[in-house]
Parts: sequence; structure tokens; C-alpha cells
Amino acid sequence: MKLLVNGKLQPDSSGLPFSNSLIRGDGLFETILTIDDKPVAWNRHYARLEKSATSLLITLPARIDIELGISQILLGSKGQSRMRLNVLAEGDWFITLERVTPSDEVISLMRADLPKISNGQLSGIKSISYGESMLAVRRAQVSGYTDSIFVNEKGFVVETGMSNILILTDDGWLTPTLNTGCLPGITRELLIKWFAIKEGLFTYEQLLAAKAVYTCSSIRLIQRVGKVDDRLFDESSLGDELISKFREQLFSNIAP
Repeated sequence: MKLLVNGKLQPDSSGLPFSNSLIRGDGLFETILTIDDKPVAWNRHYARLEKSATSLLITLPARIDIELGISQILLGSKGQSRMRLNVLAEGDWFITLERVTPSDEVISLMRADLPKISNGQLSGIKSISYGESMLAVRRAQVSGYTDSIFVNEKGFVVETGMSNILILTDDGWLTPTLNTGCLPGITRELLIKWFAIKEGLFTYEQLLAAKAVYTCSSIRLIQRVGKVDDRLFDESSLGDELISKFREQLFSNIAP
């Protein structure tokens, strides 16, 4: 793993900025797919970071400084990597970079025990306070699943612990609206723009009745869900087509 802190490359993790913000999980992050030395959808990631910083009263470092840091850490990089930009409330910022291997893994989901609050102060914000999501993932994995599905206090599907959700219905593709409390994911955003994926409200029971279920995220892109609780989902030709066409367009348009 490569590490850059406040604009300077560090030899190892001992250079991480130890502070109250880091200990308390008080800050923001963006996880960005990179192809060789290019960040994918950087402008969209920065726009989301900027909006979240305004909501949480966090001052971002100058954009030019972040971009110079990204150029440094990506210098000489080959293949696909996960780049994580972290901005702490007290002013420090750092970037990590590690290689990732593309995967066609079929995943399984279960319903989370507790509801996601749709209008919470951190709803829809990529905060480094990620305990709720990671607990949902751990509970799922203890039960033999990959991840958990959050349902909000109004009974509508929100997202999983790690990803946004897509379902295929008789009327086409559908993803939860932002007012459910879901994260405004970048892959989700691009799917809406490029493939006219619709936003809407649907319950857990409606999800179980769907023709197919998929998750989407910046690093794993679109993943097929083979099982939700006890409900099995077959492979979908429309899903395979969406995965293929999305990858093709994404990789031909590195910085949309």
C-alpha cells in the first residue's frame, strides 16, 4: 500500500496523522477506482466530497493540493487500484493506494436487524464514521452472507452496508431514491445518467419479488446478487448486458 499525508509520500503507515479527528472518526472519505495513473470519475467524487464537507462544516484542503497529491501517489501505477482520499475535520488529509483484482463474484444479502434513519445527520454522507455499515457487514458474514440490506424507518429499501442497490422489475431497472437515506454513489449516478436507471421507492418484499438484484459501487462496479435471505435469483441476461455495457463506457471515459 502507498501512503501520502498532507501532500507528502510516506514510507509506511507510521506517517498517518494521529489526531482526535482520526480517533473519533470525524472526517470524510472518497474511495476512487483508478486505472493506471488516472482516477475514474474524479470530478464527481470531488463534487460529492465538497457537498459533504459543507454539510459537516469541514474545511477541505485546496483542490489543487489534493490533485497534486493524487498525481504523486498514482505516478507509475499500473492496472486497477483502490485510492482512498481521507479528509479529517482538524485539517489533515491523506491518500492510500492499493491494487485491486477485478472480480465477478456473485454475492448474497440478508436484511439488517435495525432500520437506517433516512434523515440522520450522516445519512447520504461518506463519513469515516463507518461503524454502522461495518457492523451490518460483519453480522451478515457471521450468518454466511456477504452483506446486509438496510431498510429505513418508513419501510423502504435503502442500500447495503457497502453498496447501492439495483433491482430489475417488469418496468425495468430501479434504484432507491436519495430521500431513503442512501449514499449518492458515483456508480449509481453514472448508471442513472448513462442507462436511464430509474429512482423509486420499494419495500423489502418488493425487492424479494424482483426479477434480479444487483449492487453497485465505485470499486466493485456492478455485482450480481444470487441470494437474498432464502430467495434465490437466477442470472439475468439483462443484468449481464448492463454490466458489460457499463464497464465498456466507464473505461472509455475515465473522467466523466
